[in-house]
Amino acid sequence: MRLILTTLATAILISSGAGAQQKQQAPRTELALPGNTDVLLPLPSTSQPPLDLGLFLKDTSLCVFPFLKESARGSSDKAYLDSIQKTFFDVAKESPLLKDAVLLGESQCPDVHDAACFSAVGKLARCQNVMVGSSAAKGNGFVLSVRMFEVGKARLMPGSEVEQVLETDRQSDVQAWAEGQACRALQVKCVGRLTVDADRKDMNIYVDNRLAPKSGRNPEQIAVEPGVHGVRVAIGQRTSLEKKVAVRRNQFSDVVYARQTDRGGLPLTLASELRGAPKPGASVDYSEGNWTKPVGYSLAAAGLVVAGIGVYEGSHAKSLMNASNAKYSSQQGYLQGDVAGVDSAKNAAKTANLLLVVGAVLLAAGLTTAFVF
Repeated sequence: MRLILTTLATAILISSGAGAQQKQQAPRTELALPGNTDVLLPLPSTSQPPLDLGLFLKDTSLCVFPFLKESARGSSDKAYLDSIQKTFFDVAKESPLLKDAVLLGESQCPDVHDAACFSAVGKLARCQNVMVGSSAAKGNGFVLSVRMFEVGKARLMPGSEVEQVLETDRQSDVQAWAEGQACRALQVKCVGRLTVDADRKDMNIYVDNRLAPKSGRNPEQIAVEPGVHGVRVAIGQRTSLEKKVAVRRNQFSDVVYARQTDRGGLPLTLASELRGAPKPGASVDYSEGNWTKPVGYSLAAAGLVVAGIGVYEGSHAKSLMNASNAKYSSQQGYLQGDVAGVDSAKNAAKTANLLLVVGAVLLAAGLTTAFVF
């Protein structure tokens, strides 16, 4: 089932001029989970621009409304929507921007775009800004939207609705996505561990198409921001299919098992997909081969062809010589016209000998190249 998620974080981008008014943060060089002294290798930073919401949220209170359903899709919808609301609220409580965060119950505003209605409810709760989300069924998935309303001006915060696509059928993915976007938007430092069990040293791990650092230990634990990340492994020019993995803040991800098959395949398996079965066995050795075998076989084949032609020339030379000898016996000597036949027989014999030698050399060289080197 696909969920097309509209993100709050990317929706509230402000101009570079406003961003310059805020204190710039130094780039993060190391990520570690709270309460753990292990050094985590950080993934290289993404190309996403940093979010700076100080202009809108600094020292303000934020009300988080329940996500609203624009169309019914069963009880499972509510679990998805409640998890997103709760996730944003939990992050909002830790935001250095906000003065306060309030989790509101169901509202009586029927239209998810009714700025006046939501602003009025937010004013009663003494919130300066409110966040409203909604869900609508679309095909076999959902369209979730998130928007911010400024209570004092009773208006939609400019540029606060921008769609982001995420395909998933797991509630944990939705929560991880919401957590990652909330951490970026509300400037909360969040990190989780992406766990990859890759049992070969020559396996390179890519996260969101970026080469991940390796500690040399297995399983690898890579520090990433919360969210749904694309993971794949590669050996040389061979690569696996990408696997989507949810990473929650301060938590370990589902273990990703990377193995090599006897045919050179690189399948990825999540621990949750095993459903109680044993984890995948060790990788199998696979030889990608090199140029020596095909070249060797080609040389050997050429040697056989040349030798075959040499045998034919030798047989032809013998036939000519037998014919010449028969004439010599019957005529008690060679006539002038028989000399050409004798010369042809000698030339054919020389050619046959040369071809046999060349063929033997090529055959020996080919077999040596294919099986020795």
